[in-house]
Amino acid sequence: MKNYFSLTPSTGTLKDEQIIGREKDIYNILKALSVQSITLEEMRRMGKTLLLKKLAYQCNHNKVPEVFKKENFRAIYISLQGKQNLGEVIDKLIQEFNSFKKWYAIDLSKTGEFIAKLVNSIKVDVYGAEFSVNLPEYQRNWKKIFFHTLENVGENLQKDNRKLILILDELPIMLWDWYQAGRHKEVIEFLDILRERRQELENKGLRFVYCGSIGIKVILQTLRRTLNYTGEPTNDMREFNVVPFSEEDSSFLMECYLLSGYKIDTGKKTEIFKMIHELCDGLPFYIAHLFLIIQSEFNLEVNEESVQKSYHLILNNSSYQKAFKQLTERLVIYYKDDSKLMDKTLSLISRADHPVSEGEIIIQIDAEDEKIKDILEILTEDHYFIKTADNDGRKYGFKYKIFKEWWRINKA
Repeated sequence: MKNYFSLTPSTGTLKDEQIIGREKDIYNILKALSVQSITLEEMRRMGKTLLLKKLAYQCNHNKVPEVFKKENFRAIYISLQGKQNLGEVIDKLIQEFNSFKKWYAIDLSKTGEFIAKLVNSIKVDVYGAEFSVNLPEYQRNWKKIFFHTLENVGENLQKDNRKLILILDELPIMLWDWYQAGRHKEVIEFLDILRERRQELENKGLRFVYCGSIGIKVILQTLRRTLNYTGEPTNDMREFNVVPFSEEDSSFLMECYLLSGYKIDTGKKTEIFKMIHELCDGLPFYIAHLFLIIQSEFNLEVNEESVQKSYHLILNNSSYQKAFKQLTERLVIYYKDDSKLMDKTLSLISRADHPVSEGEIIIQIDAEDEKIKDILEILTEDHYFIKTADNDGRKYGFKYKIFKEWWRINKA
């Protein structure tokens, strides 16, 4: 018998031990992390953060699959969104290393000694409550401090034969904010330091996970286009994407929701769960969203009618569409020069009831052939489309049916 537990549908965060599913994803990610660092990307509300927090929880509580226990994995999750400079990043790292002592003590005494020499001090306690490198006297040495902090961590891992997964969530967003603020040199320096440290310290047991709702490729393409940047900071990292829930994981999630007060005809439960899974493309955020609407609009009654009406509200009622705004906003923010052409392409494909061939798209959209091909490739890499190929050439369709329906109804 499965161990269901009462869970209130929420579009917010969950306790680490309550995060459902993702076992296969975690297995595959740990398999890669055994030998190299990875990048993980997908649009917002796809479950990236919960996946990574469950990964960290399992590593730090000895709950990884048996085959990986010999790797001695530990993990630290850090969100970089909103960090204004390298000083704030270093402070956050040191704070997390300090709080990490419950699972594994990181000795940063060498880092403290290095910083003390920089400021002509007898001693610097990096774990002290008042310590911060985000001060004027440290600023010109941030790169060196960052370098030595990671080196110090690597020495700890090598000595104890452990692997530490350093999860840097929203790294691309942070770098984008720096770029938009005109701090181009800092973006490039940070990427180059990370590349050098990662390549050097992977041999000592340090693994990095770069995660973001915009891919690191967006940042790199912008740097290459505007600054002629030629660096390849992620070229030897394994790429991962977040996939939808399996029907089994979706059903487990819904069983937990039912325990928080929902009512359902048990004889129709399997059929209704399958309907919800398919309507929501197995995306846990939208399953939770649908249950929240059933709670507020249909008195907790889960049946075919309430499910269909709730799905209709998700697609048609502006009160329930906040999560879809990213589909249009990210075009303007990250691809503003091409956003109108991308909008036309998305609208064309949303109106079709089958994948659309590249040739047909080129015929129907007034632009240069190569430009259309570039845009189709970008929208595929950015998780709007899935690309297939047959005897008639390349074809494109929306990656998620729920996004296609929303775009067709509200934008096309």
